[in-house]
Amino acid sequence: MNRFIRLVYFYPLNIIRFGLAAGVLLFHYGTAYYPFNIPILKTIIEHSSFRVSFFFFISGFVMCLVYAKQGENLLTRDFYIKRFTRIFPVYWLAFIATLILVIFVNHASPKGLVIILHFLGLQSLNPGYVLDLNFTAWSISVDLVFYLLFPLLLKWLLKIPDSKIFGVTIIVWLVQTLQHIFFVENIGGSGKVAQEFVDSFALWHLPTFFVGMVSARLIIAENLPETFKRYATFYFMLSVLFFIYLVLIPNPILKYVHNGLLSPVFAVFVMTLFYDKSGIAKFLSLKPLSRLGDLSFGIFIYQYPVWLVCSYLFTQEFKQTSWFFTIYCGSLLIFCWMANLFFEKPILNFLRLNLRKEPIKT
Repeated sequence: MNRFIRLVYFYPLNIIRFGLAAGVLLFHYGTAYYPFNIPILKTIIEHSSFRVSFFFFISGFVMCLVYAKQGENLLTRDFYIKRFTRIFPVYWLAFIATLILVIFVNHASPKGLVIILHFLGLQSLNPGYVLDLNFTAWSISVDLVFYLLFPLLLKWLLKIPDSKIFGVTIIVWLVQTLQHIFFVENIGGSGKVAQEFVDSFALWHLPTFFVGMVSARLIIAENLPETFKRYATFYFMLSVLFFIYLVLIPNPILKYVHNGLLSPVFAVFVMTLFYDKSGIAKFLSLKPLSRLGDLSFGIFIYQYPVWLVCSYLFTQEFKQTSWFFTIYCGSLLIFCWMANLFFEKPILNFLRLNLRKEPIKT
């Protein structure tokens, strides 16, 4: 496998994305059920609010790995076709399912503006409407904004001189961090609109995506110190230990980690995993683990509609048992697998084939 192929297909990220998606699921629904209500597991789940931020970092990292080689030659139209045909069919399937279930099962009446914003994927730009329908889809809405801006971001990033890339990145990260700390202390908790503005507004997460892009550029350009590469496994383990400390030991930074504070740690984790020679990366690249990554998008986007269906089918008493949560998780995984196999992949290939008049891989 040549180096360029390795850059495009960095398989360990697949199982990491699956783990992050599973963590989001457990955060929303799992802590009421055994074994996830055991104190130490509950603490880990509740103190890992950086999961979605890590997703945004990985998104920027992967996009830059895949497209950096094209640079100025990146065709914006082709990029948009590839990204939006990947996102919108699944997004709209989950949107329609959620809308039907909310109306006919929950007997709710979503506002017209809510329906329009969520249909277009614009809820993350409109605080007050972010979580009103399929609430987990807010992160997908943020990703859509990233994709819109990516061609411009990539061209700008590739023009930054190597000597200035670290300085620019640190400034971007510091501005984001200080802004979020200020918002948390002065705006957060003062109402639904304010909280969604602080936590979910798409542009506040753009620096995290950008740091992910920078991390990929450093790898592609071979701009990392040789000692960093040589001791990659050591630095990787340090980043893992930091995550363990963060979620298990009470500390003052936990309330600020939602919006990219940990981007430098994400960068160390992913870049050192890329250069790992201990077998960790090889293990995480095993096909059975890597294929789980195909389900991560579905776990994010389908978890709420599948929850509504399961809640409707079972009694309130049974819903309090761990058996219910087991059935729910199994149903979600089966649905994600079937949707990926029989809906997502066929429609993706159909749309890309007809929009570009040629088959597209990835």
